[in-house]
Amino acid sequence: MSDEQRPLERAVELFARIRREGEWESAQTHASLIPYLIEESFELADAVADGDREELRSELGDLLLQVLFHTAITAEHDTDPFDIDDVAQAMLDKLRRRAPYWFEDGPPQLDAAEQDRLWERAKASEGRRGLFDGIAWNLPALALGDKVLARCAKAGIPGDCVPREIATPDVMGYEIFGSGTGEGTGHESGSENAYRQAVRRFARRVEAAEERLHNSDDVGRAPFPAEAWRSVLGDTSG
Repeated sequence: MSDEQRPLERAVELFARIRREGEWESAQTHASLIPYLIEESFELADAVADGDREELRSELGDLLLQVLFHTAITAEHDTDPFDIDDVAQAMLDKLRRRAPYWFEDGPPQLDAAEQDRLWERAKASEGRRGLFDGIAWNLPALALGDKVLARCAKAGIPGDCVPREIATPDVMGYEIFGSGTGEGTGHESGSENAYRQAVRRFARRVEAAEERLHNSDDVGRAPFPAEAWRSVLGDTSG
């Protein structure tokens, strides 16, 4: 490593060495690192909430370490290796597809709503057609429920089609934040899992309903009207 290198270049080079020579580091896989990635993400969120800039800098560094770790692993792949430069290029390519105006001279003459519309249209052109495509199903249960509900609202699904247990979870009843059984084990509590499974069941119902509407000759193309959703989902709010 050269002292003239920028810190990011030094970090990439150092971590490649750590991956090669470290006994613990060389044994890790993408899957084994997931708990650390999740933990660091939550610690970053805490730093943001606390407004502590020194802690924010530190936690962003910890998250960067996770990215470097994963890209050090991907660089070892036999048939499809890629490194952090390839990851950065993939990000730029995605931005060029979904927000090409950022690659033009001058500020974009778009408001936030138009930016969102163009982004969603570009995603759809990439083959993302399902209502829940792209959702990370391993999100914490409450975050997952919030994501699913947001997608439902955006699709025009009426609130009375959403089961009450999904729309307004009884946090005390579910003990969403754990009853102690999962503390320190890396596993979610049984009650959090119960809410997660309820969200997944509802999402599967919505996906089946969406498929029926797409195949129907009576309702036209998406976005579907509220009554069309009611016809296939029914009133489940009670």
